Amino acid sequence: MSFALPSISDAQSTFASPFFTRNMSPIIQIFGLPAAQGGDLTPAGHTDSTLALETANNFTWDQKGEESVWFDGETSRATLFLSHGIAPRWEIGLEVPIVSHNTGIFDGFIENWHDAFGLPQNGRKDTPRGQIDYSYDRGGSTSELSMSDTGTGIGDLTLHLGYQLIQSSPGNRRALALRGGIKLPTGDSDRLRGSGATDLHLGLALTDAQSLSRYNLTLFASGGVLWLTEGDILADQQRDMVGFGSLGFDWAPWRLVSFKLQLDGHSSFYKDSALDQIDSASAQLAIGGTLHLGDTDSVDLCVTEDVVVDTASDVVFHIAWKHRF
Repeated sequence: MSFALPSISDAQSTFASPFFTRNMSPIIQIFGLPAAQGGDLTPAGHTDSTLALETANNFTWDQKGEESVWFDGETSRATLFLSHGIAPRWEIGLEVPIVSHNTGIFDGFIENWHDAFGLPQNGRKDTPRGQIDYSYDRGGSTSELSMSDTGTGIGDLTLHLGYQLIQSSPGNRRALALRGGIKLPTGDSDRLRGSGATDLHLGLALTDAQSLSRYNLTLFASGGVLWLTEGDILADQQRDMVGFGSLGFDWAPWRLVSFKLQLDGHSSFYKDSALDQIDSASAQLAIGGTLHLGDTDSVDLCVTEDVVVDTASDVVFHIAWKHRF
C-alpha cells in the first residue's frame, strides 16, 4: 500500500508548514522573534490567514550571587497573521498579537502530568497555585523587573515581506524564500506586551517536499538574524543582535492527517547574567500535527517543551487555524 501526496497547483500549495510558534518566556515574547515559516510564499492574488492561540505556563526560579529570578504565571498570545501575494514571487504580511498575562490555570494539570511521567516538580508543589509573579533582581535598591498584574492588550505589530528565491514545481518540490520584517512598538512594555522598541529580522526559509517524498516526509528549515533597538525591559543588559533558527519534519501517512516535529532555537537576548533564564541560548521542541480540512483549511495542534531547561516556558499549548482565500 502506498500513500500519494496531492498534486501542487498555483492556487494551493500542498507543502507542510511549520508550527507558527515562538519562545513564550515573558521576557522573550516581547521582542520581534519571528515564528517559523516555510519556503513557499502565498501565490499572487491570494491571501493566507493564520489565527494562532498559544498558552504558556511559566514556572522557574534561581538565585546566584546577588541575582535572583522568579517567573510564575501564564502568558497567552492570540495572533492573527495575514499574508498576501502582491505579485509573482512577492508577499506582504501583517501580524497582530493580543497578549495576556494571567494566573496559572494549568498549574494543577501540569503537576499531575509531571507526577504521571516521573518528571521533577522543581518546587511547583511548594508554591501556591494561581499566582502571577514575573520578577528579576540584581541586588540593587530596586528590582530590574517586577510584574504581578493580570491583563490583556494588543502587543507589538509586525510587518512582513517575502521574496521567492526558488519556486517549487511538480518536478522539483522545493521552495526557498527570503523573509524579513519590522516589529513596531505598539504594545505596553510596562505590562510585558511589547519591548518598547523597533526590531528588524531577515532570514531564509526552506521547504523540501522532494528529497524524502518516498517516506511521505517534508523537511522545513529556516534561520536568520534579529536586530534589536534599545527597549524598555532590562535595557542595560539587552543585546543588539540575536540569531534564530528552526528545523522540522512533517510526516503525512494519510491525506487528512500529518504529524510534525519541530525544533526552534535562538541565541541569548540578554547579557551580564549568571542565570539561564536571563542570559542563555534557548531551544524548544514542538510535537503535534495537522488536520487538513479540504483544500483551503487546516488546523495545527502541538505541545512545546523547553529543551534547554529554564530558557523558555515549561510547556506551551498551541492551536492554529489556517485558511487560504
